[in-house]
Amino acid sequence: MSPIKIVSLLIYLVLAVLALTQGDTSMGAWSLRILYILAAVHLVEVVVFFRLCQSAGGSLPVHLLNVFLFGIIHANEIKSRQGTA
Repeated sequence: MSPIKIVSLLIYLVLAVLALTQGDTSMGAWSLRILYILAAVHLVEVVVFFRLCQSAGGSLPVHLLNVFLFGIIHANEIKSRQGTA
């Protein structure tokens, strides 16, 4: 797993912990809003990069999950493996 993916997961973890533990504060509310926005944007990316994931070979559900979690970062990795970056 690339370092940028690890950093992304850590950011998600921090946001989730803040949302769960500080839910009644503005920091908790904003953390939850940011997570919702990220989820919505990444759902759009899943739709946009669906065909790229299909052509990547391997497990389509795993590629789609990776696009949902990491967005353009994973899509760029697929493109570089295919030589179409």
